[in-house]
Amino acid sequence: MNRILPVITFFLILILVQTSFAETGEMTADEHYLMGNALSSFGQYENATIEYRLALKMRPGFTDALNNLGIVLNRQGKYDEALEIADEAVRFTPLDADAWYNRGITLGKLERYEEETDSYKQALNIRPNFSSAWENMGASFFDQGKFEDAIAAYLNATALDQDNAVSWYYIGTIYEKIEQNEDAIKAFEKAIAINPNLSAAKSRLEKMKENISSSPVEKKALTENVTTSNSSEPFSGFLNILK
Repeated sequence: MNRILPVITFFLILILVQTSFAETGEMTADEHYLMGNALSSFGQYENATIEYRLALKMRPGFTDALNNLGIVLNRQGKYDEALEIADEAVRFTPLDADAWYNRGITLGKLERYEEETDSYKQALNIRPNFSSAWENMGASFFDQGKFEDAIAAYLNATALDQDNAVSWYYIGTIYEKIEQNEDAIKAFEKAIAINPNLSAAKSRLEKMKENISSSPVEKKALTENVTTSNSSEPFSGFLNILK
């Protein structure tokens, strides 16, 4: 059923665009934008990029087209191009929280973490209840080694989204890294209580409990494994894996 709806939407947009084109001989900016959305939903990011650029050629400053163009460029790994588009979006609409949020994501891809954090702060100044911005800010703070700030950001995300099991998982992971084991266990347990199928949280919780009950030598080995696994990759690269 979930697959059928995008297909129906795509064909409805296609019919709409073809009808308009037959009547006027050209597509409007809105129609290029809608076609870009339809193509993007099917993973045709290069073709979607073309449609969004056509929409923007006809209507410079088309905020939704700018934001979505940045998204599909990110999905193609074209981060420098995506940042140019994100900068353009916030110039045209500096009070658009989504534009600042998308800019933050792109800066995270480029590992420009302090600028990434600043973009999320701009988004949150505009929309304080933007839970995804708090979550991404937590990842950015982690990547900067600012663990207490990361925990605070994730706690804000969970306060706004009571069902955010992933943020509790990350909170637990950070507590584990800074060796606040009791807090880590509580966070993993909260994550599992919200989402019993969150296997990553279950695995970490089991290892934490195993660590506590291990001998000193075994405990040291387990701690070293945790430190290595938690520091090998930036958090912002994993934000969507568990969702």
